[in-house]
Amino acid sequence: MSNSTSEIPLGGFGQDGRRFHVPVKTGQAIYYGTAVAQQLSDGLLVPATAAGAGPAIGKAVQTIAAAAAGERCLVETDRSYAFSNGTSTDAFSEASLIGAPAYLYDDHTVYDNDATGTLQQCGTFEGMEADGKVRVHLSAECAARVLAGFPIQRGSGTLAAGVLAVTGVTLTATSVIVCTRKTEAGTDGDEIRVPAADRTAGVLGTGGFTARAFLNGTAATSDTSTFDWVIVG
Repeated sequence: MSNSTSEIPLGGFGQDGRRFHVPVKTGQAIYYGTAVAQQLSDGLLVPATAAGAGPAIGKAVQTIAAAAAGERCLVETDRSYAFSNGTSTDAFSEASLIGAPAYLYDDHTVYDNDATGTLQQCGTFEGMEADGKVRVHLSAECAARVLAGFPIQRGSGTLAAGVLAVTGVTLTATSVIVCTRKTEAGTDGDEIRVPAADRTAGVLGTGGFTARAFLNGTAATSDTSTFDWVIVG
């Protein structure tokens, strides 16, 4: 796969996102519907996977064949878009966790991993389309978090006998994990904890944790509730 050399469908879902203009690198070609980013050195707009580019900030909503000096491109962000899926072990599937990080392989294709640290996170996974495309939410805020090394991951799951193991996340010694019950089922507890002993630190999606339900300080082994989780940092 490689960056697009022509316009492609924008692939946005729901209402239009927030739009703004960004100056383009002189001589650069930008195509409608492709993911774009700013060069870290000077802030000029380039394809999101160009050398020296920061994380994707959104999608281009106009085509510029060869940018003149100072020419600006209209960019849309804060919206979910359809991307081509990676192949084999790099592909998202219906089993992928909603909110998992998505990584750009080229300006219109995403992987479910960073290819051993070579790809940048572009947004979060928001499900599959019937045609195999992947929904990814892009935002300038996500790009800022990636640059700051302050990622936010999220997902949901259902307890079995009061326990749920979550794997394939990025977790550090200082990560904060927040769990919020969404639906109550079984003999539900009064809190969901992630004890320090049940946290496995790991970078690039190799970490994990085990969430446990408790009732009055005792393990609630009959809890089968569904809950949302968020990892900050």
